[in-house]
Amino acid sequence: MFPGQPSASEMLNGSRTTTGTLITIPAGKWFTGDLVMTASVAAVGSSAPTVTTSGTNVAPAAGSVVGRLNVSGLLAAVGSQTMSTEVLILAPDENDVTLEFTAGAAGASSATVNGYVF
Repeated sequence: MFPGQPSASEMLNGSRTTTGTLITIPAGKWFTGDLVMTASVAAVGSSAPTVTTSGTNVAPAAGSVVGRLNVSGLLAAVGSQTMSTEVLILAPDENDVTLEFTAGAAGASSATVNGYVF
């Protein structure tokens, strides 16, 4: 993340275990933060949760994947993974934009984002 001293109103946090909006970035603001994702599959199968951008004129473009985790489970073993990355998102002056979490098809998955707007 960028160094700085944001006010309390500029700090954003979101966490989900189901598909939906993680955070809403206000119009005309940049968001920088840390994204952490987890996924596990207890049987044969796979899970690929994602975090994407959504909104008109968002940068990176709407639908861009800013986080993805691919996990495969085996018959007798649990498959699990965790990933962490920094994200930088721009909301245009004319509208708010969002970060959207899509849960993996099998097993359990989650995403948490913490950061601030400037």
